[in-house]
Amino acid sequence: MLNKTIRSKLYTYAINKLGLRDYRRGWMKGVCPDCGRHGKFGLNLTQNRTNCFVCGFHPSPIRLIMDMEGLSDFNEVKVYLKAYEGREYLEPVVERIERIDTVLPDGYKNLVLGDSKLAKAARDYVKGRGFDPEEMSYKGWGYGTRGKYFGYLIIPFYIGGKLIYFNGRRFVGAGPKYLNPEIEDFGLGKSLIMYNIDALALYDTIYLAEGAINAETMGDQGVATGGKKVSHYQISMILKSEVAWVVLLLDPDAIEDAIRIGMEMAYHANIKLIELPEDKDVNDLGKEKVLKYVKKAKWLNYNDLLKLHHET
Repeated sequence: MLNKTIRSKLYTYAINKLGLRDYRRGWMKGVCPDCGRHGKFGLNLTQNRTNCFVCGFHPSPIRLIMDMEGLSDFNEVKVYLKAYEGREYLEPVVERIERIDTVLPDGYKNLVLGDSKLAKAARDYVKGRGFDPEEMSYKGWGYGTRGKYFGYLIIPFYIGGKLIYFNGRRFVGAGPKYLNPEIEDFGLGKSLIMYNIDALALYDTIYLAEGAINAETMGDQGVATGGKKVSHYQISMILKSEVAWVVLLLDPDAIEDAIRIGMEMAYHANIKLIELPEDKDVNDLGKEKVLKYVKKAKWLNYNDLLKLHHET
C-alpha cells in the first residue's frame, strides 16, 4: 500500500494534472486519460487502484503517472512528485458507532411556548443575540425546563429535516457554558456533524463558523463546525458537496486553525479567510458588519494560504 506522504502527493497530482474531483467512498472521478470519456474514470488511493467504467483502463496510480509523464520506475515517480506540495488526503470515514434515533432532552420546550420567567429569559436571550424567537422556534430552538439541561438554550441539528443532534447553550444559572450530548447518546459526536449541513446541497457559497449561533447570524448559508478544530470528516463533507466558495469566519483566536482549514480546502474551493476584530465573533458584530469584512477580503489560493501560514 502507498504511504501517507505518497498518497497526499498523488492526490494533489490527481487534482492538478488529471482534473479529478472527490466523489464518494474514497473514489475520485473525472475524464479517462485513455478513452477520454467524461466522468467515467475513477481513482481510489486507499485501494491503490484506478478504473475506467467504459474502456476498462485500470493501471495502478503509480503506473498511471509513469505512463503520463514518461517515467521509467518508482524512484523517478518519487522524484517527480517532490515538486507537488502534498495536500492532505482525507481517508474515507467509516462510522463505527451505530446511530441511535435522536430525541430532544427531557424537559425541552419550544422557544415560543410558556409564560414562566425561564421562558421569558430564553426568549430575551435569543432576542439579545439578534434573532426573532418566533422564527427560531420554526427551526426547533427551545429551552430546557428541568434536568441537566435546565436553563440551556436547545439548538437542534437536522439533515434533510431529520433530527440528528443538538447543542445546549446556557443562558441562566450555573454550569458549563456549553452542554452537548455524548457520542454514546446518539452515535454521533460533534466531529461528525455540522449545523445547517443542508446548506451544502443548496448553495455554492457558505459561511463557515465555529458555533451554531454564529452560523445562524449569517442566515441560510451559515454552517457551523462545532469548534475551531474542524475534523477531516467535516472538511470531506464540504469538499464532496457542490460548494465552490467557502468564507472562513472562525473566532479571532483561531486564525492558525482557519489557515490550516483553508489549505486543506484550497484545491477544491475558493477560500476567503476573514480576520475579525480581537474579542469579537460573528454574532457580536452582526451580519451587516461581517459582510463588509467579507467584501474587502480577497479570494485565496493554496500558495496564498501557505504564505500566511509561514507568516503567522
